[in-house]
Amino acid sequence: MIRSMHQADLIQVHKIEQQVQTHPWSLNQFQQSLDSDSCSVLEINHQVIGFCIFQTVLDEANLLLIAIDPQHQGQGHATALLQQSMQLLKNEPIQIFLEVRESNLSAIALYEKLDFHQIDLRRNYYPTHSGGRENAVIMVKTCHDDFASLFK
Repeated sequence: MIRSMHQADLIQVHKIEQQVQTHPWSLNQFQQSLDSDSCSVLEINHQVIGFCIFQTVLDEANLLLIAIDPQHQGQGHATALLQQSMQLLKNEPIQIFLEVRESNLSAIALYEKLDFHQIDLRRNYYPTHSGGRENAVIMVKTCHDDFASLFK
């Protein structure tokens, strides 16, 4: 079941974030997003196993975070969560942007499967565990081809 994130979900969402990110968000950052962004969770048997956070501005959206508990990865949950979360976005954005670590090939494959494509590369954007930096791949999905084509 995919639903809106609630205050009571924050501890579990933060726990998942700590397991999957090299530089996880704080509880305070999640609280701020809950107050202002489009936040969804994926729940199985009353247990939150994933979350997705979008920031929307006018006719654009930015995927800020998506994560699935490591014990539940590789089962198609991220695809379902992302697809349904995009459908729940307010203002029906024309474009959705995201950035992803260049080394995160499974995430890039997921995004490409959902019609995102690379538009840029931010060099040395993400910090790494070793103290180095990693490139960010900037991707976009056009949601309303007929409407967006009016502005080309």
